[in-house]
Amino acid sequence: MRLTLFINPEHPPGDPLDQRLAEHLEQVRVARQAGFDGVVIGHHLSHGGAVWLPPFETLARLSAEAEGMSLGTCMLILPLFHPVHVAQQAALLDAISGGRLVLGVAPGWREEEYRILGLDFRQRMGRFVEAVSLIRRLWTEERVDFLGRYFEIRGETLALRPLQRPRPPLWFGGSTEPAIERVARLADPALGDSWAASSHLTEEVVVKQAEIFRSALAAHGKPMPTDFPILRNIVLAPDRETALREAGPYLAASYRVFGDWGLFRKVVGSAKDQLELPELVDGRVVIGAPEDCAAVLSRMIGKGGFTRIVCRVQWLGMEQRLVLRTLELLAERVLPLLPKTACGVAPANPRPTVTNT
Repeated sequence: MRLTLFINPEHPPGDPLDQRLAEHLEQVRVARQAGFDGVVIGHHLSHGGAVWLPPFETLARLSAEAEGMSLGTCMLILPLFHPVHVAQQAALLDAISGGRLVLGVAPGWREEEYRILGLDFRQRMGRFVEAVSLIRRLWTEERVDFLGRYFEIRGETLALRPLQRPRPPLWFGGSTEPAIERVARLADPALGDSWAASSHLTEEVVVKQAEIFRSALAAHGKPMPTDFPILRNIVLAPDRETALREAGPYLAASYRVFGDWGLFRKVVGSAKDQLELPELVDGRVVIGAPEDCAAVLSRMIGKGGFTRIVCRVQWLGMEQRLVLRTLELLAERVLPLLPKTACGVAPANPRPTVTNT
């Protein structure tokens, strides 16, 4: 079982960002020493109730402590960018990481972000599919002619190429059945592409969605990816009561912002704008003593066939000591109790193919 650290990109407005960046560097260093083999970061526009660190620039800074680890986005809201920009920025991160980039992308669900950038929210799916296709071609073809509805390239070559050949893997976000079926159409599991289950959804929903993904791939004649990630919220402490008392306010603050954005109604499918803490953590946060959390994660791994846990261990304003405690307990007391591989799924290759040409 592989562990990836999810860097929390959201911070309260007015926080000293130099201190927060120093803390993230320490988190990466601790995770690397503990045996984590990847670092990813999420993405939203930095406005309103929280500061969101820009993903590519932040990952480049964190790479100083991430030697030998993969770097990735989980997830980049792809239609907010021009695909040429994403292709070259991602290629640079692939070089920085020594050929270990994973580009995670999603269409996004916040209409407000599209409005701010002058984009039509209704066109996000078309922009998303075209951008994925164009990025792949820019990474793998010498001369690209692309005439789409939203993007146009005529006879251009991307000189800044990734180290990985033929290209870095893509992770796709998606929290509904149609979105997961779209991922199955777009993904090439033979090249490492995969769907990544959301931390905002409960265990029961995520396990069902994993089966939807598996069936959709089979319908397209595609195998399951060897690297199958699941993103989970995780808080470890000596006991559940301590974990809830210490981390609960930060979880509630972070999800209050998400609730204001419409997460629970638009993504989770709730009839409420906000969830109380007991509802919030139920099935959505792996929280408590290490042995109890290991049992929950093992159950999910077994049912869903996941091979990687992307660990979100920090929320809005959370103290560094709580983050480091969870990282250390994950490595020391949880990882040894997890299945070595998921049911029926081969372990991922230890290093992507890299061609230094």
